[in-house]
Amino acid sequence: MKWLFVVLTAIGLLGCSSTPTFSTADKPSMTVASLFNHALFTPQPVVSEQAIFSLPQSEVQALWQYVEKHKNSDITIDELLGNFLQNKIGDFSYDGATFIAKDALSQRSENCISLAIVSQAYANVLGIKTSYAKVDSYPVYQKNKSFVLTSSHFKTKLITPREQEDNSMMFFSSGTIIDYFPNQDSVFSGNATFADLVAKFYTNLAVSALLAADYDKAYSLLMAALEYAPNDPETINISALLHKHVGDRVRAKQIYAYAAQQQLTSTNLLLNYLNYIPADQTALRESILAQLERSPASPFDTLTLASSYIDKQNYRKAKKLIEPLLLNYHYLPEIHAELGKIAYLEGNLQAALVYFDQAINKSRETYKKTLYSAKQNMLTQLMVQ
Repeated sequence: MKWLFVVLTAIGLLGCSSTPTFSTADKPSMTVASLFNHALFTPQPVVSEQAIFSLPQSEVQALWQYVEKHKNSDITIDELLGNFLQNKIGDFSYDGATFIAKDALSQRSENCISLAIVSQAYANVLGIKTSYAKVDSYPVYQKNKSFVLTSSHFKTKLITPREQEDNSMMFFSSGTIIDYFPNQDSVFSGNATFADLVAKFYTNLAVSALLAADYDKAYSLLMAALEYAPNDPETINISALLHKHVGDRVRAKQIYAYAAQQQLTSTNLLLNYLNYIPADQTALRESILAQLERSPASPFDTLTLASSYIDKQNYRKAKKLIEPLLLNYHYLPEIHAELGKIAYLEGNLQAALVYFDQAINKSRETYKKTLYSAKQNMLTQLMVQ
């Protein structure tokens, strides 16, 4: 699949200065890493931050030549880099792999985190400040060895600063947004930092190592990720899963409990934690269920939670969660598809047919239209039998 690459100019941005550094002062006194059963693992070498963003000298020279060629054009340096990136990586293909910058350029086939890393690497050369926006889409489920993987992506913001600034805030007259998935059905879920990007790089590789049962490598990569984002719920969730898969369910439960106590949770984390709580621990289960009700940070989290109720055949509860989403997120096809699934399971084939028709009409991606059309055709065949 080829990348869809868009460069947008944003006017009148205001925000905190973001630089590619991470302060150890940001770390809490106790982190989830202190709960790891370190004796179970042998540390492995991991790629350094410097190596992640290092570019071949030929690429550095090519960038400066491009800047020199267009130095008299009436565009800002961030717009210029946006145009350079569009020419450089606009036709890259997507295969889900996570690479450091130089490998991403040589492979020309990677994921959005790799491309955000490439963007940051070039921005470093020109001294352009950056920030990021995290964008969530409905989980693309990939079942592999009892894992269910989900995905989200980052938009890179290349910032044009004014000369005037104070000690804590920097005012930006404009910025250039690099969006690798402009046509994807997605929702903004929050701002992200350079540290978040580096942590996501390590976490992605940790998941790959976990799937390959390379537990020492997964451990080492998670330790690196937690250096940058010690409070990230998904990294904590994967840390617990790692301990589960090496046979230490007790430590996995402790990690989940720590996250719940410190409110470092996500919908996925809490759903997994619930599996560790015996039915007779009623008070704790009710506490986690209450947190689950408050946990969705995006409509896709709500759909994930609703899906857990569908699996338990609690269709009434699932609909109660999903139907309010139609007010503000009616344009998302997944909402209609999930309601169609519930209608089908309840035996209301006509309603299911209508929901899947809406899902098809609201889908902007071909593979979704194909998927929902197949379900609609199945329903049509059932209705004529």
